[in-house]
Amino acid sequence: MAQLLRAFALLLIGTIWCSEVLAQEYPTKPIKLIVTFSPGGFTDVTARFVAQHWTERFGQPVVVENKPGAATVIGTDAVAKAAPDGYTLLYTGASTFSINPIVLKDLPYDPLKSFAPIGIVGTTPMMVLANPSVSARNIGELTVLISAKPREYSYGSFGTGTTSHFAGELLWSALGIKSLLHVPYKGSGPLMAALVSGEVPLSIDTVVVAAPQIRAGKIKAIAVTTAARSSLLPNVSTLAELGYPGIDVGAWVALAAPAGTPDHVLRRLRSETARLRTVKDIQEKFAAIGVDVVGSSPEEFTAKVTGEIRRYSQVAKEANIRAE
Repeated sequence: MAQLLRAFALLLIGTIWCSEVLAQEYPTKPIKLIVTFSPGGFTDVTARFVAQHWTERFGQPVVVENKPGAATVIGTDAVAKAAPDGYTLLYTGASTFSINPIVLKDLPYDPLKSFAPIGIVGTTPMMVLANPSVSARNIGELTVLISAKPREYSYGSFGTGTTSHFAGELLWSALGIKSLLHVPYKGSGPLMAALVSGEVPLSIDTVVVAAPQIRAGKIKAIAVTTAARSSLLPNVSTLAELGYPGIDVGAWVALAAPAGTPDHVLRRLRSETARLRTVKDIQEKFAAIGVDVVGSSPEEFTAKVTGEIRRYSQVAKEANIRAE
């Protein structure tokens, strides 16, 4: 028995040692972060911060590749079908995991089974925004304005079925405004250009994209859609503070790998993702654009997705949200 136990112990030690060696060996070639939105938005900007840091940390190039379109399906499908070796990773957010399963039929992949969760990287508040031509200065004045002439107003989102779209539907419902025209764009970059130009008078987007334009006087902030104010724009009130506590919608980004990725690779990626919240350079870069570093566990990632699916399913049903 003692001999058997010693043999088992040696086997266990050997297994652990091999696993650690494999983890140390990864990566041995460039890694691609597939971003499911166009350049310039919250997802893209934070991905580039992470890529730069990991390039230095891993000693291998980590590059961002933008694959926007089809409500994030194009980029997501590319990762789902990639080799499960840890060298093609998905960098996306709620649209992919919490919303698409609700609003899209016949996805070319399984939103849960096709991926191995790594962790949530960061979160940021979203804002109700307006072109300067809109006379309203706050949510009360905006409600009066739209209610008087609803056909004269529309709002833009960074895509059908995105958190931007869902936040808008929650808001208009709470304000008692019906049938406000929704104009979807292919990402935050095109959406912000449309708002600045006056192509759309209203939008809901992240603080990351909105803050520079607000400071430049090109757009104005009406309210924050999350429970807490933005540290970057602390003078802008939340909808909860203005009497709408049921609205708490922010944007988040997370990392996932194709299902079947080896355990030792996932352990390294999950460890490095959790480590981001302790890296001063990442903290400072994220904070400068209004993002909180999270570095969650895969279990926390999964729990967030599960909770949002429950919540957004009701929103989609009430607003009849379907992919266009």
